[in-house]
Amino acid sequence: MKILLLADWTYPCDHQFLTNVYAENFVERGHDVTWVMRPDDPDQKRTERHTWNGSDVYVLPKTAFDPVRNYLRYRTGRITENALFSTDIEFADFEIVHVRNDLPMGLAAAHIANTHDVAFAHQISHLKAESLVEAYREGFESRAAWVKGHLGKRLRRVVADEADLLLPISEAMAEYLSRRGYNTPMEVLPTGTEVSDEVPNGDSFESKYSVESDHVLLYMGSMSPIRRLEFLFDVLGEVKQSHDVELFMLGGRSKERRERLKRLASEAGVSSNVTFTGWITDRDEIDAAVAAADIGLSPLPIDSVLRMNAPIKTLEYMSLATPVVASATPDQRAVLEESDAGMAVDYDVGQFSAAIEKLLSSPEQRRQMGQRGRDYVSERRNFHVLTEKVERMYESIVHDS
Repeated sequence: MKILLLADWTYPCDHQFLTNVYAENFVERGHDVTWVMRPDDPDQKRTERHTWNGSDVYVLPKTAFDPVRNYLRYRTGRITENALFSTDIEFADFEIVHVRNDLPMGLAAAHIANTHDVAFAHQISHLKAESLVEAYREGFESRAAWVKGHLGKRLRRVVADEADLLLPISEAMAEYLSRRGYNTPMEVLPTGTEVSDEVPNGDSFESKYSVESDHVLLYMGSMSPIRRLEFLFDVLGEVKQSHDVELFMLGGRSKERRERLKRLASEAGVSSNVTFTGWITDRDEIDAAVAAADIGLSPLPIDSVLRMNAPIKTLEYMSLATPVVASATPDQRAVLEESDAGMAVDYDVGQFSAAIEKLLSSPEQRRQMGQRGRDYVSERRNFHVLTEKVERMYESIVHDS
């Protein structure tokens, strides 16, 4: 198949799903993938062309991704003024145009699909529009976020109505969209992660950060205020009463958001038991951190739009044989119940603390859960399995188009 992939990612791309499924597996299987990506340099003024593992990559200027401009162009029949249509891409040559989250590019994809009779798949890996509105309502964002959120919901509906297939990341998200009148056929496309041949040693991480406590808890990922991660500091306050434990907060691109959490850790009286590593790009260091952890944590407020998410961190913990304690959101609960690789509990300090304490008190249970998690990801959520799933999805709409 010839696939035009419009991805919500910058080039060079380090996204595991995109790299493994499309840049590697699809190419190895003989598919022809052409990429359209965002610029790493926000000041880029012209389209740049690159080659990635034998595939063409078109990096458009930032102005090509302006949602308001693209929506007005789409509504007035001028979407071809977008920089995408000034490239030498022959759109009629493709069988599939796939958009990953990128709503401005989704409008361009809708035009391509309608004009050239190309099948159109739209992947939704997070509900960013709803998250912006929720962040505004909770006082974390300005009125501008509320406006962007509502515009995003409108754009997503337009794009979804034009698509042949929607690919939400979880069953909960699919149900959410269906309840809101999305009628386009849907098939859940879950996330996945790499599974290394061997679990790395965590000694390098422990040495770098001078870990002296008996136990290590790990959270990695976004530190957006909407995630209410200060919840973990209350949990830590309970757990450290009975265990010598340290919490590592790995990631968080925004220094401002990390500083906010540092302040809240101090107010909770646990700052001496919390280490913020900052943003880490070295995959080996990330893997060493997970391997060094006794338990991986994935808290999500169950009353938030985030309950529809399918956090990749849960699978990354499991892939490296680290047991998980997570909020009982629909996807996390299903994964942990199917795999028996951890505990999914209510978003409650008492329940979260009790689950952590139970696992810290049982090294053998942690070992068994870790191995079951690794086996589950190897069998159910590795990138070869997901590659085959995407192929089947594409074949269903190409044959029907």
